[in-house]
Amino acid sequence: MGSLAAKFDVVAIIFFIIHIPITLFLDSQAVFPAKWYPAWAIEAEEGYLKDYGDPLMRHMPPWFAALCWIEIFVQLPFFFVAAYGFWTKQEWIRTPAMLYGVNVTSTMVPILAELILSPATDFNRPALLSFYVPFMILPLAVAVRCLTAGPRMFPATHGQAHSHQL
Repeated sequence: MGSLAAKFDVVAIIFFIIHIPITLFLDSQAVFPAKWYPAWAIEAEEGYLKDYGDPLMRHMPPWFAALCWIEIFVQLPFFFVAAYGFWTKQEWIRTPAMLYGVNVTSTMVPILAELILSPATDFNRPALLSFYVPFMILPLAVAVRCLTAGPRMFPATHGQAHSHQL
């Protein structure tokens, strides 16, 4: 499992790093004024809405806006911590990463339910679901990785020093 776990950790690091600009420049547009964003970010958001017709981003129900605030003020800082923790193989990342994974998976359930069960037909349901589902699967996989890692998240390999502690 060690090599599979190490490969997954690289995927997790990439996910956390990629999610930083997504949150800063795209998802946060749901709750912050447009004047705070560069033109290219506004155009990217408009293109997303045109291509996918995302009813949650377009109509912004209060419960979804609340989840956007959580993404900005809780998840965004965590993306930096998680990328660092996984990159440097810090054992302390296990509990926060597990909590992150469970939290995001839980918040994705009502989002996906809304998209699947909505009677609205003015959005591209299959494309939108294919866009949202990875944002549930990867955090769930992070939680599973943390829960099933055994006594150490990052066991030292032959010739490798133990992880650095803060």
